[in-house]
Amino acid sequence: MLATAGSAAMPRRRLRAIHGVAVLAALVAAGSVFGLFNRFGVVDGPGRAERQLIATVDLRIGNPAVAAERGEAKARADIEAGLLQVRSFAAEAPKDADVAARLKRWKQRYGIEWVVKTDEATPLAQAFADGYNRVMRAEIERRHGHEVAQRLQRELDEASARAASLASSKETS
Repeated sequence: MLATAGSAAMPRRRLRAIHGVAVLAALVAAGSVFGLFNRFGVVDGPGRAERQLIATVDLRIGNPAVAAERGEAKARADIEAGLLQVRSFAAEAPKDADVAARLKRWKQRYGIEWVVKTDEATPLAQAFADGYNRVMRAEIERRHGHEVAQRLQRELDEASARAASLASSKETS
């Protein structure tokens, strides 16, 4: 064999372990990229149907459980401030003299103020009021006893029933 002037015989370098690791890492990376392309349909031609992503989005603004927690927190803050209040909803403000006298009696005797909201009771507002009243009822029971708390709960239930009946009678008329 003749050796040409430009092709001097060079000794071949020995492969090191790092070269083997580099080749393996490159193969794994290339395999991963091709696998992802295949999975997401990049490699497939136009003959295959495109996969569709289906998702649901909850667009409700509020959550009744969170509203109840906020009501409980507000009640605790009011208790620390020295206020005892009970919240309820009614279609219109109570005009009955008996109801007004009862509310005044609750305020004078036990220091409990009854706040009547004339707005429509949305699920979030009702959850807030329920959480608020739950904490207040426990505090009223602690301060004034179980009987007072039960009487208050009965009156709350009656007020809620009256508000519901007034609302349903307005809807039918």
